[in-house]
Amino acid sequence: MTAATANTKDRIIEAGSSSMAAKSFNGCGLKEILDLADVPKGSFYHYFKSKEDLGVAVIEESAAAHAEFIREHLSDRQMRPLKRVQNLFGAMRDHYVERGPMRECVIAKLALEVAQLSEPMRLAIKYAYADWSAQLARALTEAKAAGEISEAQDPEELADFLVNAWEGCTVRMQIDQNTEAVNQFIERITTTLPRI
Repeated sequence: MTAATANTKDRIIEAGSSSMAAKSFNGCGLKEILDLADVPKGSFYHYFKSKEDLGVAVIEESAAAHAEFIREHLSDRQMRPLKRVQNLFGAMRDHYVERGPMRECVIAKLALEVAQLSEPMRLAIKYAYADWSAQLARALTEAKAAGEISEAQDPEELADFLVNAWEGCTVRMQIDQNTEAVNQFIERITTTLPRI
């Protein structure tokens, strides 16, 4: 793949991500995405088999960026494991504070819309959440070994719970149009995680 080819494909994915986050998968048309990417419609099928195929690429690109963001925050060995977990969620909250509570995560948005409609997209979303949970579980395993959380805790179950709770808070954030729900989440994990 040449640099120009890669650049064109990246532009289509970026335009698809922007359009799908702003509207929805079904709410934006292929023409709108390609106009935004400044790519002729005939060229689209050189890169993607279908709009669904583009949707999978959008999810995978977003998941890769989010996974790197998580890795950066959870791999800082200068900090105790539980503090790294708390800082990760704090950094995600700060992202919404800086950019506004209506800035949506394309993965969460598409999860609600396409999970019943597209098996390839559902599986890409499932993998994204599983990767996030797995990274959290590793940090929580370290926290458990360091005596920062109870021996009775299962790090994998706790990681899944935290991801699910965070996602619920971000949905509530969209509804309320403020960051109060995620602020409450941060406060709760800061005060209760070390005790459970």
